[in-house]
Amino acid sequence: MPQSASLYPAKKLILNLVKEAQQPISAQVMVRMAELFSVEANNVRVTLNRLTKQGFLDLTERGIYVLGPSAQHLAERQSAWRCTEDKVCSWSGKWIAIYTAHLGRRDRKVLRQRQRATEMLGFREFYQGLLVRPDNLVASLPEVTQQLFRLGLEVEACVFCADGFNEGARPASETLWPIDDINARYRDNTEEMLDWRQTFHDKPLDVAARECFLIGDRVLRDIAFDPLLPEEMVDQQARAQMVSTMADFDDLGKSIWRELIARFMADLPLKGS
Repeated sequence: MPQSASLYPAKKLILNLVKEAQQPISAQVMVRMAELFSVEANNVRVTLNRLTKQGFLDLTERGIYVLGPSAQHLAERQSAWRCTEDKVCSWSGKWIAIYTAHLGRRDRKVLRQRQRATEMLGFREFYQGLLVRPDNLVASLPEVTQQLFRLGLEVEACVFCADGFNEGARPASETLWPIDDINARYRDNTEEMLDWRQTFHDKPLDVAARECFLIGDRVLRDIAFDPLLPEEMVDQQARAQMVSTMADFDDLGKSIWRELIARFMADLPLKGS
């Protein structure tokens, strides 16, 4: 959870809330919802205008917003987290590697895109300019390569399968990934979601909505950046339980937010009154 609600990015907040609303939503309601995260009304209005110009939001009528074409594609990709365990298969001991030593390192924007693309698919640097991950993904090598390119890896990078490392040179999971932290995060996330579900009934609706939003957002980020390592390296059962628990938690969170949105909308004055 962020250290302070006021640090929550307005852009991310608005896109997530409009997506969860699953109906056209007014700027007035968005302002009310953003108050729960200490995001100021002027910040909301400026961000709404910017997102509309960028195609992330569309206006159905004056002051009424839905997801735009740019955000719809992003939302569809994000929803794939429910099928996380379907993305992996048994591991034969082979690896997928990316060679980037010949690429430039001066452009910070390009470097950030490269790092984000490789980290989102679980790659870690084995040697300078050589990144690896276990070849336990259902996606084929060409499919993985295209995913990397779409996420921002330069097309000049070399992506290939690797096997038969010489003695002492084989990648070690413990040095490439924080295995203990990954397993602990699986368990802690699951426990936090289950504990919250036991107590949210006693909370005011707006408090419950804010809390479940922040918890779910953090867990979904963990799922999105999970390296999807094989069971030989991590507690795959704990990961599957976390994703399954998040699916139930997400359904509950949607129902809470829809109830809150309906309440906000009911409080708005009628047009022409």
